Amino acid sequence: MALDNTVELRDDFSLRGRCEMFRVNLSSMVAAHQLHQGSNLRGHLVWARYPHFQRLLSIRNVPTEAEDEEILQFFRENNDPDLYMERNAMKRSEFRKLISPLVRSGHLIQDYRGGFKTVEQMPDGDLWDIKSEYLREMVQDYPVISLKQLERLAGSSFSPEEISDVMHEFEEDGTLIKGFLVDDLQDICWGRLDMLEGLDELKVSRDLVIPPSDPLIHYFGGLLRERFGFGSAYLVFHKEEPIAAFKANTRNDTIEITDFVGDSDLEREAIRVMKEFAWEHDMPLTGKLYERIRSRMI
Repeated sequence: MALDNTVELRDDFSLRGRCEMFRVNLSSMVAAHQLHQGSNLRGHLVWARYPHFQRLLSIRNVPTEAEDEEILQFFRENNDPDLYMERNAMKRSEFRKLISPLVRSGHLIQDYRGGFKTVEQMPDGDLWDIKSEYLREMVQDYPVISLKQLERLAGSSFSPEEISDVMHEFEEDGTLIKGFLVDDLQDICWGRLDMLEGLDELKVSRDLVIPPSDPLIHYFGGLLRERFGFGSAYLVFHKEEPIAAFKANTRNDTIEITDFVGDSDLEREAIRVMKEFAWEHDMPLTGKLYERIRSRMI
């Protein structure tokens, strides 16, 4: 179910937010579906199926260097990094230094057993068509989206001019409509007419926390910076409105709160939603800051 809702998964937080089961384990799911780990278009390591990484490599359209061909050819035929290091009398630190640029560029991915695989570009298809279809699939998940939001979601492989051209194509073919579609927002947005017409039928969302590893956080990137002053953080929603944001370290199966910004009148509700989020992940909230916030509520 999670893979039906998103093609990329970064960690347990993003997985559990995309399925109806609490405390599911990403490592088990990765093995069951034989997923690979590689770099997405925003530079994050994610788990996905092999064809997805082929598509990302085609979108990047970055040629390989001649000196990289030897290692890429090896991992076309083999997947064992230990064998490569043994043949080349190479230390693991040297091997990591060699493959890191190729992982970042999308030419190498790692499987769930620790082996490596060379990614081949999609055999057919025009680059513009591949990019356009990628953006089309992305915008279909959002009833309303601005150009800045789509730029953050799409990543650096798309120029603002390319995104603008594609959005205008979507206008012409009826996929999207354009206008001032959000109250109190002065930016021009694009929206899905079918979704906007059916807003009255939408179910009210429960209170929730969106973690930094969920792709949806990039949709709220502007709001996160303007209202709470964070570039990346956990975003807390109550009655479908963002009421707080916090930063945290996740070590030793706990969520240690390191920074918190929120509406003082809704602080109690924010802590309640955060505690529910922590319970769903079986990772209790901890930290001196969290204890100070709790003491104010007593």
